[in-house]
Amino acid sequence: MDLQRSYDVFGRLTDKQREALDLAAQGFTSKEIARQLDISPHSVDKRIDAVRSQLDAMPRQRLVREFREWDERCHSITGEQITVEKHPQAGPEESTQSTGETLVFGDALVLGSHETQESQARRLRSGIRPSDLSVGWRLLLVLMAAFLAAAAFVLVVAAGNVLGDLLS
Repeated sequence: MDLQRSYDVFGRLTDKQREALDLAAQGFTSKEIARQLDISPHSVDKRIDAVRSQLDAMPRQRLVREFREWDERCHSITGEQITVEKHPQAGPEESTQSTGETLVFGDALVLGSHETQESQARRLRSGIRPSDLSVGWRLLLVLMAAFLAAAAFVLVVAAGNVLGDLLS
């Protein structure tokens, strides 16, 4: 199967398929993707398998690799391929590009475009939800919150007593 066919399929992805493949391309497992998207791992696999089926059941690892390449190389900020035409005044000796050849340019003004996969994954994992914690950690958080609430109550009562003594 040629790379152009894969690129054509990637260009027609649904938002949900693209979202799942974006996270898979960053190295997340189906379970981690499901946790981030608040869906089941089975739903993540269905989204990715729908793309795989369009590409003759391409192995997932190869699909993710080709998607990553497509995402990094073949699209401008708008998601469109850019076709560069020959300059009308350029002679044949000045240009090595054939007419209509598609070249891919990176935009130097896009901030974070050279962000590593590790830093992207770290940024995505920055928020911890209670569902990510084990029962022991949840219990510890509840106990810490109760302790802080009790300490705040004691401080308020002590401040009230001091004010009462000052006013009497």
